[in-house]
Amino acid sequence: MKFIFRALLATLLFLPFVTWADTARAPHDYVIDVSGGKYVFVMLANSGFSPLDAGAPDDVGVIDADEEIRKSYKNSGLYLAGQTLPLWTISWYSFTVYPSADGDHLVRIGPWASSAEQLALAFYSGGVEIKKYLIRDLVKDQSRLHHTVSHFFWMSEHRYDEKNQLFHLKTVEGVSYKFSVMTGEIVP
Repeated sequence: MKFIFRALLATLLFLPFVTWADTARAPHDYVIDVSGGKYVFVMLANSGFSPLDAGAPDDVGVIDADEEIRKSYKNSGLYLAGQTLPLWTISWYSFTVYPSADGDHLVRIGPWASSAEQLALAFYSGGVEIKKYLIRDLVKDQSRLHHTVSHFFWMSEHRYDEKNQLFHLKTVEGVSYKFSVMTGEIVP
């Protein structure tokens, strides 16, 4: 009986840490210097609409706003450095984006994955989507996905090649893809 009590107590004490480890972080404001400081890309978390896939593990219902960033910028998008009027804007949120040095193109990584029907990545020109891929488009054998309590991993690595305007990724299946940042198309 003592053993069962100790095991139960240990489980109850440890359980909050397991749950916390698989909890999504709140969307947060951030700024990325682009093209050696010629541009800045601004991402503002927005509570006015669901910036993520509603009901997905990363839709935590709160945002982490940065008041310093919000003093200078009112919209998510690309700005000339030192300016407050955007060159182009976006209406979505992503934790990970790769803006191109040309000030026009951008690669967006999808949200914390909980469904193969969710966005894997998307390509933009001037803030307008030119090509997107769902997870099911890139991962054919979904039994190979690495599952956690609340989500799964579908991508094992990725790399943005600014010089050649290419985006490389490798899925958990071991399949490698190379995309043109300019068109979003898969290239050989």
